[in-house]
Amino acid sequence: HSSLPSSREKRLHSLGCLTRLRAFFTAPVVIFHMNILSYFTFLLLFAYILMVDFQPLPSWREYVIYFWLFSLVCEETRQLLYDPDGLGILKKASLYFKDFWNRLDVCAILVFITGLTCRLIPSTLYPGRIILSLAFIIFCLRLMHIFTVSRTLGPKIIIVKRMMKDVFFFLFLLAVWVVSFGVAKQAILIHNEERVEWLFRGVVYHSYLTIFGQIPSYIDGVNFNIDQCSPNGTDPYKPKCPETNEDSKEPIFPEWLTVILLCLYLLFTNILLLNLLIAMFNYTFQQVQEHTDQIWKFQRHDLIEEYHGRPPAPPPFILLNHLQLVVQRILLRRPATHHKQLKEKLEKNEEAALLSWEMYLKENYLQHQQCQGKQNMEQNIRDIAQRVDVLADLLDLDRVKRTGLVEQRLVALEEQMHQSARALNWMMQALHSNGFGLDKDMPPLVSSKALEMREFDLEEKNEEMKPPYHVLARNLLYPGSHTVRFPVPDEKVPWEVEFLLYNPISYSANHNDMSVQDPFSLSLESLLKINYNTMDGLINRQSFHGLYAVQDGLPLNPMGRTGLRGRGILHCFGPNHALHPVVTRWRRNSDGSIIRKSSKKMLEVLVAQYPLSDVWALPGGSLEPGELLPLKLKWILRREFWPQFQNLLKQGTEIHKGYLDDPRNTDNAWVETVAISVHFDDQNDVEMKRMNSFLQGCDPELCIRWQVLDKRMPLHANHKLLLHKVSALLGSYY
Repeated sequence: HSSLPSSREKRLHSLGCLTRLRAFFTAPVVIFHMNILSYFTFLLLFAYILMVDFQPLPSWREYVIYFWLFSLVCEETRQLLYDPDGLGILKKASLYFKDFWNRLDVCAILVFITGLTCRLIPSTLYPGRIILSLAFIIFCLRLMHIFTVSRTLGPKIIIVKRMMKDVFFFLFLLAVWVVSFGVAKQAILIHNEERVEWLFRGVVYHSYLTIFGQIPSYIDGVNFNIDQCSPNGTDPYKPKCPETNEDSKEPIFPEWLTVILLCLYLLFTNILLLNLLIAMFNYTFQQVQEHTDQIWKFQRHDLIEEYHGRPPAPPPFILLNHLQLVVQRILLRRPATHHKQLKEKLEKNEEAALLSWEMYLKENYLQHQQCQGKQNMEQNIRDIAQRVDVLADLLDLDRVKRTGLVEQRLVALEEQMHQSARALNWMMQALHSNGFGLDKDMPPLVSSKALEMREFDLEEKNEEMKPPYHVLARNLLYPGSHTVRFPVPDEKVPWEVEFLLYNPISYSANHNDMSVQDPFSLSLESLLKINYNTMDGLINRQSFHGLYAVQDGLPLNPMGRTGLRGRGILHCFGPNHALHPVVTRWRRNSDGSIIRKSSKKMLEVLVAQYPLSDVWALPGGSLEPGELLPLKLKWILRREFWPQFQNLLKQGTEIHKGYLDDPRNTDNAWVETVAISVHFDDQNDVEMKRMNSFLQGCDPELCIRWQVLDKRMPLHANHKLLLHKVSALLGSYY
């Protein structure tokens, strides 16, 4: 790679000082910058003459401008006619006029010559200055060609050119509305306006200015002033007055109609058409912006190629180069020298040197990237974490496949054992019927159904062995406080059993966030206002277990003593009604098959972990007075799904209705709940998918998920009882 710059340095050192100086001034970039300085000087001098030094007789500065323009005309003529490559005059002219900037140069020169002709005639001096001012505008537009060399501004020139086409087509649509509104307005307001210039003002000019907020003051008749118009249209400096009453000089045209037309006109032009134009501009901008770098490179190449074959001297000194060409071609009869075009193909040695240099740069870049990657510890950690995640996914997938395969094999093995047992039973009966063996010697056959019934009997025995009284409601430490219950043994729980030492403390929490709650003081006056065993306003104080006893103004827990008086952290004395939906679905493999354990299907249950709680719970809770869904359930489901979920509850199966053994229960307040099983048997169930899409968490600490149903899952103890009933109902594993 080092051979390329060394050979270039040797070649440059071998050249003389004049040769290197000539190479510098004939370089395209130097020619470009010198032409920019020359063009800016021309525009500054031109602007000075138009604004400061425009005399009846041209000054020397104005003659400099004429001479400068003559050099520009000569350069454009050279570009049009000079044909060293032998393309032909027609081909050369076609290539010349195909370029937009060449057409703009010709237009500017023709307008300047027209203005100069008028300027030299004394009677048309002022029109000549006007035309020269228009020529100055066109010369300034030519400056945009300079910006094509910029990576940022170059593509914007293309955007402007394409937007001009959009504006051209947009003007057709705008002209329809402008002319239609202008003609209608002029015909309604003014009678027989014969002055052409005022017709143009009323139809086109005023209608166009209305788009930008300059609404005529007389269009609604409110700001009409007779002094601002000419009644007969004889004053050339005032518009003709609208239709007015000859006696009172008040406008008689229909103001309501002109106002409606004005509103419709502004609606369609300002809102519809202008926004359409903005959308067209945005589409054009996005199209060009996507290929910004590519467009800039093409523009830069065209600019370099243009200045590569251009004479080195800037205008007006470029006339010296033109004079040199005339002398060589006409006087000396020398043939035109072909332009030394930019190379499209390299020599073999140059191409090999360039490829080796590119290879070196590529290897250097790759080594640099590798070094950065090795030094970047965060990237290494991310790579390791990604690999661990991939391995974990593979292991999890393999475990699921193995589990499903083992379960399927166990089911098949149990079925085969059952068939073998039936075959052995048939063989023993056949042998016994033929006189082989005695009845007492024939072993009994235990079927799989019998085994299942035996397991069910064991579960029923476990249920029977459970204590008949509430247990959680007698926990010594009351939840959410430092209150300690009075110890109550099992035999002293029923109210019918005498317990002389029973003297529990009273505790009733005051909830500021609850809209409805019973008084937390146990004064008889406040308690007598409560109506038990009935609907007390919006509060339902009826129990699912029938009438309950009331003693000293306080209801008694129908399940017995709890070791604490008052209502605790519950909001009502007596029954506090709750609703606990148990939403389940089958647990499935990745292929959709149901996962089994101990030959029983496994369930997944929808659970939630609420803020400030360490265990999971069913999505339900206490019902607010007059509400159909618990507040905690509303936290989980979005409002749009509440009616559909109520329909699911109506279609579900009731698994429990009555007293719930809850740690919050007291002697005078307890929880009674209705537990409803909502099971989705099909994995493609539409209602289940809709429910999953409407799950949400109002609190960022609220967590919702589908949990595998297992008796070891961290769940509230009373909720586990409900899940056990659901598993028994569906015959699933628990």
